[in-house]
Amino acid sequence: AKSGRPGCVLAVLYLFFLFSDFTVPKELVWQTAIIIVSVLVLSCKLQLGVKGFAVLLALGYGLQDLAHFTYNEPTFQGATWGKDSTPLNEAVGLFFQHVFYLTPLVCAVQTEAVQNFTYVIPLVLFTFGCYAIDSHSSGLPHTFVKVRALFGKFEEYEEKEDMATVRGWAMDQKPPKQKTSHWWVSDLGKDAKAAFHRLEVCKGVKDTFAQKFDPDLYNVDVVGGMNELYISGPNRAGTSDQVFFSEHIDGPYITFPFASIYRCIVGLDMNTEISTIFPNLMAKKTAQVGDVLAFDFNREPHLIAANRDTPNKDFRVVLKLHYCVYPKSLSFFGHLLHWLTTRYNELFRALFLFTLTPSDGFSKFVGEYAVNGGTVLYNGIDKYLGTVNILYEITAFVVSMALDSWVALFALTHFVHYCRYISTYYVRKNANYAIFKRDVLFFKSCALMQFAFLIVKPLFLKWKAGELGAGDVNWVGFGMVAVGYYISIAATAALGIDGTYFGIELGVVKADYQFVKSFPYNVLPHPMILSQVFALMGMHTFAEVGGAYPWLVPVHCLFYFTHMTQEIYDYHDGTPWFKKEKAVE
Repeated sequence: AKSGRPGCVLAVLYLFFLFSDFTVPKELVWQTAIIIVSVLVLSCKLQLGVKGFAVLLALGYGLQDLAHFTYNEPTFQGATWGKDSTPLNEAVGLFFQHVFYLTPLVCAVQTEAVQNFTYVIPLVLFTFGCYAIDSHSSGLPHTFVKVRALFGKFEEYEEKEDMATVRGWAMDQKPPKQKTSHWWVSDLGKDAKAAFHRLEVCKGVKDTFAQKFDPDLYNVDVVGGMNELYISGPNRAGTSDQVFFSEHIDGPYITFPFASIYRCIVGLDMNTEISTIFPNLMAKKTAQVGDVLAFDFNREPHLIAANRDTPNKDFRVVLKLHYCVYPKSLSFFGHLLHWLTTRYNELFRALFLFTLTPSDGFSKFVGEYAVNGGTVLYNGIDKYLGTVNILYEITAFVVSMALDSWVALFALTHFVHYCRYISTYYVRKNANYAIFKRDVLFFKSCALMQFAFLIVKPLFLKWKAGELGAGDVNWVGFGMVAVGYYISIAATAALGIDGTYFGIELGVVKADYQFVKSFPYNVLPHPMILSQVFALMGMHTFAEVGGAYPWLVPVHCLFYFTHMTQEIYDYHDGTPWFKKEKAVE
């Protein structure tokens, strides 16, 4: 169902009766509750439909019976309520006992590691939800990521009339030219307020959000407590107003699952001076009459830029509209984010106004260091590392600790960047290039740091104990790693960092596919990949890598060769470059 309410009702009733049954150990009850709630949330998000439900049900029964057949183990059903000799009324009772106690019994017979993992499931689901935030997101960092900012237009006659009404009211208030002015919707006059409310739910808004969020699956709710009419004044250095002229993220809830708050900037005049820059998109947008710039309040970095060559001849007036977008079946998350972001906006607005015109040393300190400095630090962490990426690595580590298995950590974290390479190279269209480059560098660096930890730790311990000798060092392995990464770095220098990470394929770098003729491209085909494979083979010679985890490096190499084949044949959702050249000839 598109609504999660029926499932919630059943889950609550089941857990109520299970908690009321004192014959079941409370540890098993809590484990069951975690599993039931997690399955409910996941099913509400995935929306597999009737066909998906039927397939999963068939697989569940089929694999269960296959396990019984493989191990020649009788089924509980066949031994109790499923027996032909069992009276109907007794069979019904036994059936409901089977259903009611099945999950706690399954939890009871699991190993300690699996039981420990059960308590980590909420963290895993939370991390999944932080990635699964729109109709184009898979919930995993492995897959292609599209841009999340949206651009639309208010074009209907009624929309234009309402925009003129709101702007006219603003001008009637005779705002001062030397500073910004703000009015909440509740402060507007009767006609302006009615026009504002119509614009909040107009066709232009719906069309804008439909680009990214399936209207059948997502609700788009107006966040009225944050909507305002805004008139900008000149930039004033030395106050916290400066924060808007530096790259920043408006809200603090980057790590919030499933839901988003979007801010929509709607231009009401022929603004030529003030633009909004979206660094991740490498785009600069100047909102004029009817233009809609919609971006995630808690996730999209942006900044304001003033073009002094084309100054505005009049006030810049914009609507700041806000919307909470969330899956219809997971309304709880949407309503919670709605409330949290509204409260945050009220608190930050009060702090902002406190520091806007600093009257003493304390307010100046808060404005310059707490507000501006904190904004820069917060934005910098997400810009260069990715806050949700850090969460993913932490989650993978916690999972591996619960399972007492380094294999789990390696499997979850070592191959993310390869999957992202392959999927991004294939899809290409509307790629969020800055996020792609950030993510693959982050996950690749994390994998290499884990290799370094495995290799260096035993050497460090021997050195610390005064037992390290020349024979303890794998000079061949270190040599292969050094040579491999020397060539890889040289290839990066030849291509440039953007050229290295598909800048040509994604249209960021304007060059042809064979523009590099310098070392190492003049002596080695595909030096970027082959050099890193060579370095990985060097790592494999270390006992702590190849001896302890003999599968690890071969899987790395398999991913590299898969992607190299993709590059050789330019396999993507489009025409290969070599076929385009032949067509031109």
